[in-house]
Amino acid sequence: MAPSSPRRDGEAQASGGSSEARGKEHPSPRSFDGKTRSACWQKAAVVMGRHPERWRQDAAGNVVCRRFLSCYGCLCYEYDHIVPFSKGGESTVDNCQILQTRVNRFKSDKTLIEQAEMQGFSCDIKFTERELDVIEMAVYGDVIRPGKQCRCRTVAEMLGQVKSKNHMAACELPYNDASENK
Repeated sequence: MAPSSPRRDGEAQASGGSSEARGKEHPSPRSFDGKTRSACWQKAAVVMGRHPERWRQDAAGNVVCRRFLSCYGCLCYEYDHIVPFSKGGESTVDNCQILQTRVNRFKSDKTLIEQAEMQGFSCDIKFTERELDVIEMAVYGDVIRPGKQCRCRTVAEMLGQVKSKNHMAACELPYNDASENK
């Protein structure tokens, strides 16, 4: 095996040394493990009137959906290092928060950022309760809210070919004018 060129050795030193040396600087992994992500989700603010395993509020107050991890929509989120990993932040529950993807990208590697500034980075779209119901129905196949649970009707049910034996009522979403007055 030929020895590495001096240029490559110099590049390794200029970029922070070998991977061993970089490993000593950050003994923990850059990403959050499953247990940490789960605990981070649990510590995020609950959205009133919504199922807590499906919906949470990020640190800027944005509503996010658990199924929309690492995408770019207004209900999408990422797990963020409060103290950036690049600045010595560990990948622990105490240093983890959920942030709307857009907010997390604007936050980047900033350390002390006010909630008001994060809100300024937030998506401008705010969803109504009914819109969140429709989204939840599309994503999960049912809507679970305190006092209101329903499920998606199957195509066969909609066509009148079969009657479901499922005890949970089928949702009547999207809403019609008659249900708005209830």
